[in-house]
Amino acid sequence: MSAQELPVHGGPEAAALLRPVADALDGLGVAVCLFDEGDTVLLWNRSFLRFFPQHAGHVQVGEPYAANLRRFYEGRLDAREMPAIERYIAEGLARHHAQQRPFVFEHEGRSLCVASLPLPGVGRIRLWKEQETAERGGEVISAFGSLSGGPEFDGTVLFDHVADGVMVTGSDDRILWVNEPFVAMYGLPHRRAAHGLRFEQAYRQAWAEHRGDERALFDEGIAILEENMRFAGAPFELPLPGARWSRVIAQRSPDGKGFHAHVDITMLKRQQQLLRAAERRARASEALLRQKSAVLEATLERMEQGIMMVNAERVVEVCNRRAMQLLDLPEALMASRPSFQQVLDHQMAKGEFSSTPADVMDFIRSGGILDTVQRYERQRPDGSVIEIFSVPIEGGGVVRTYTDITERRRSEERIRHLARHDGLTSLVNREVFLEHLRTASTAAAQGGEAFAVHYIDIDHFKPINDRFGHAVGDQVLIAVAQRMRQVSGPGEVLARLGGDEFAVLQHQVRDAAPARRLAERILSALAEPLRVEGHALTVAASIGIALYPHAGRDPDLLLRHADSAMYAAKAQGVAGVRVFGECLNGADPDPAAWISP
Repeated sequence: MSAQELPVHGGPEAAALLRPVADALDGLGVAVCLFDEGDTVLLWNRSFLRFFPQHAGHVQVGEPYAANLRRFYEGRLDAREMPAIERYIAEGLARHHAQQRPFVFEHEGRSLCVASLPLPGVGRIRLWKEQETAERGGEVISAFGSLSGGPEFDGTVLFDHVADGVMVTGSDDRILWVNEPFVAMYGLPHRRAAHGLRFEQAYRQAWAEHRGDERALFDEGIAILEENMRFAGAPFELPLPGARWSRVIAQRSPDGKGFHAHVDITMLKRQQQLLRAAERRARASEALLRQKSAVLEATLERMEQGIMMVNAERVVEVCNRRAMQLLDLPEALMASRPSFQQVLDHQMAKGEFSSTPADVMDFIRSGGILDTVQRYERQRPDGSVIEIFSVPIEGGGVVRTYTDITERRRSEERIRHLARHDGLTSLVNREVFLEHLRTASTAAAQGGEAFAVHYIDIDHFKPINDRFGHAVGDQVLIAVAQRMRQVSGPGEVLARLGGDEFAVLQHQVRDAAPARRLAERILSALAEPLRVEGHALTVAASIGIALYPHAGRDPDLLLRHADSAMYAAKAQGVAGVRVFGECLNGADPDPAAWISP
């Protein structure tokens, strides 16, 4: 139905006819102001006052458009431009009469697209919509689309460029006109296919090829229609094929015509379904709460995370029970809607930040809120670790989540420990021992202290395993590690290389004497009787020693030479010690005389 097809009414009759349209456009975020042929105001909607708050309480039926423009420019022009206000008003009136296509302008932080459409026999209607603009080929493409004007301009083409469907019905409830989004939403071949139908018929056509697995949804939609199409007013929701949904908002004019907005709420319904699924998993026996505020409150109180919301005035608007538990905040304080600074003062008075690093403390003292996303961890006085994640809110304020990550950090530490230590004895493993050995070699090469590498193998360990079992054998290895720790000096690195083989990195060793003394202490400690699960056992070991730099400077070579010396010691008998490079007869070291076993 084009502008030329609209019934011609003047003044109040036109306003009464178009009032439902204006209200429906409110739901789409479109502002409307209708003027008669004498350029005086006939009607406006709430979105008009939202976009132009300076007119609230002032605009009235019969007000000239010139007065409307004056009020607009008085709030928009600065002192230098104010002398030209009459010219601006005259240009605005001329633009109102001559405008044939929409244009975009900025007003009070909004980008508004305005269209002015002639209504024969009534006057003109101006429409505004907030939108983001993009330039294409020098033309502004707006939420109203790229419209062409002219004497034969079809005003209702505007509704083809809104996101939602629009349907106009006669007093007999048969469709007079629909826009293109309606055609797409209900799967019609073209808009003419809807003319003369009742909406229920159009709805049935939309489902004609899709009733199989979705039959229950179709039946539900028909039941909803039968209940809601008897009268206009209350919005209702309809299922559509392909898991889509629409919300229908209807208004009727005094002469019985119906104006219906069909809003695609598919994404909203999907989000609601996801929320219901999450609630069923977490609270299988708990029904969904009806009100959004109640859903939010219930969710907050059941979250594993603590959450706090601080508004632009730095007042704590929301603090759930978990946040109070994690931060040890009194319920009475948080129920009083305290300022964020009051919360910080309470925490500082209780020593909450005693373990907090200095840089984080400086941030907290400065107010503890940034206008950027921030994530950090801090340790509480009780030793627990919490992760704090802050997200700024548009317009001011911040939402913070608090998560207890104590167990996560302990697990990570256990994983790191297992990756670098022997799981049985808790000594460092071969890889870590080699790291220490490389570090010692590098330091010694740069003028640091020399050192010794001890390679230790438990003598006759296999018979213990074979006779008493691996459980006893494991206890023997644990006891060996404990005794080696007891006789080792501070800073010395002990490692289990695998099986019954161990190693020691001994620092500050200039010659063989201190290395031999440590080896003898280890042998003496191991020689003490050992009782495991009722069995009296005796343990001995063979120890090979490689001295830096006499046995080499390369870490891997030093370890191999210590291993060779250990085999030479084992060849001498039980509980032997050999230093790599020393002759078998005990004479002066002679590397050339060394024979590796």
